[in-house]
Amino acid sequence: RRKCQECRLKKCLAVGMRPECVVPENQCAIKRKEKKAQKEKDRPPVTTTTYDADDDDILPAIMKCDPLPPEATKVKFLSDKILAENKLRNVKPLNANQQFVIARLVWYQDGYEQPSEDDLRRIMLNSPPDDADQRDVQFRHITEITILTVQLIVEFAKGLPAFIKIPQEDQITLLKACSSEVMMLRMARRYDAVSDSILFANNRSYTRDSYRMAGMADMIEDLLHFCRQMYTMTVDNVEYALLTAIVIFSDRPGLEQARLVEQIQGLYIRTLKVYIQNRHSGDPKCGILFAKLLSILTELRTLGNQNSEMCISLKL
Repeated sequence: RRKCQECRLKKCLAVGMRPECVVPENQCAIKRKEKKAQKEKDRPPVTTTTYDADDDDILPAIMKCDPLPPEATKVKFLSDKILAENKLRNVKPLNANQQFVIARLVWYQDGYEQPSEDDLRRIMLNSPPDDADQRDVQFRHITEITILTVQLIVEFAKGLPAFIKIPQEDQITLLKACSSEVMMLRMARRYDAVSDSILFANNRSYTRDSYRMAGMADMIEDLLHFCRQMYTMTVDNVEYALLTAIVIFSDRPGLEQARLVEQIQGLYIRTLKVYIQNRHSGDPKCGILFAKLLSILTELRTLGNQNSEMCISLKL
C-alpha cells in the first residue's frame, strides 16, 4: 500500500536501505517544529500585526509614521464653541491618536487636491485648436484632468498611515480598485449646487451638457445625484478625508493581507464615528448621519464600477 509507512519501510529495506538511516519519529517532530519556527521567523512582520479593535488609545505600530510639519498639527477641526458644548454634554472627545490621524489625512488631502501649475499649463498648451470638434475638446479636457487626479490619489494614499507598510502587491490592488471611487468623492467635494456642476482642477465648470458633449452621458446623472446627496449632508473636509481613507482600505479581490486591511479600515471608521459624534453632538440624528455616510459607500462602489466600465469602453 502506497500510504502505509510499514510497507514503505519494508520496501526501502528490501532495496538496500540501511536500518540506521531510518529517522526516529521524535526527531521528525523536532525537525518539523524547527522548520515551522523558521518559516514564522522569515515571514514579514506585517502578517502578524494585530491590535485591540476596541482600544483606539493605543496607536498600532503599523499606523505610526513620520511627524507632520508643526503648522499641520495646529489646524483646528472643531470650533471652541462645539468643544465647550460637547464637554457639557459629556461627549467622548477625539483622543490624541484620532487627532493625529485626522491631521495627517487633511494635510495630505489639501496638499494633493490640485495638480501643479506646470501640469495645468501643459494641458492648456496642448489644448485642441478653436475649430476642433467640441466633443473631442470636452473629452480631452476631462480625460487629461482625470489622469492628473489619479496621480494625486496615488500620492495621497502614500501619505495615509499604514499604507506603505502593507505588502506592495496589496498597495497596487487597493489603488487600482479604489481610484474611480475616490475620484467620485473628489468630484463631490468640488460640486457647485447653484449651477449643478462640478468644478474641475482647471477651474472650469463641467455640467451634464459638458459630459454629454464628451460622450459620457451614461454616468453623469448618477454622478450628479451622488454629489447632491453629499452636499445635502454637509459633509466637511475631515469627513471627506476619512471617507477617502475608508474607501482606499476596503476589501478587494486578490488581497494578500485582507484581514490587516480590514483592521486598518476599522480604525478609520471608528475615527469617523467619533468625529461625527463630536461635530453633530447637538443633532438627534447624529447616529443616523454616520450610518448614512457608510451606506453611501455602497452607492459609491456602484458608481465607481460604472466609471471604470465607461473608461474601458472609451479605450475600446
